[in-house]
Amino acid sequence: MLLSKKRWIHALSYEGVLLIIIALGLSHFMDVPLEVTGILGIAMATISVLWNMVYNHYFEKIEKKYQVVRGLAVRVVHAIGFEGGLVIVTVPMMMYALQLSLWNALALDISLTLCIMVYTFIFQWCFDQIEERFFLHA
Repeated sequence: MLLSKKRWIHALSYEGVLLIIIALGLSHFMDVPLEVTGILGIAMATISVLWNMVYNHYFEKIEKKYQVVRGLAVRVVHAIGFEGGLVIVTVPMMMYALQLSLWNALALDISLTLCIMVYTFIFQWCFDQIEERFFLHA
């Protein structure tokens, strides 16, 4: 099911933690008011939550169809695919909110994407461990 309880918990916990990290980090490193980075973060998180649910739904269908085991390579592919899909929307949002040129927004987006890929990998691994320990063997 596309909107399962598991999917909602996964998406909202992922985005909630990431929103705090991005809003505080961008505000500090770019010397921009927290209100601006917070609103940008909320907009990006909203889009990302929707993308997260759709992307993970189809990613899991592929895993099931091909009986893929979630290992390091699968999580790397997952993170790259997920973040790659967001670039199309996030660059124009950053250009507008932070008053950046296309190239500066693209460089910032790439930098954030690389950081977020590491975060995504760590989050997904932790989520898999929690799910396996507390939900699959309950």
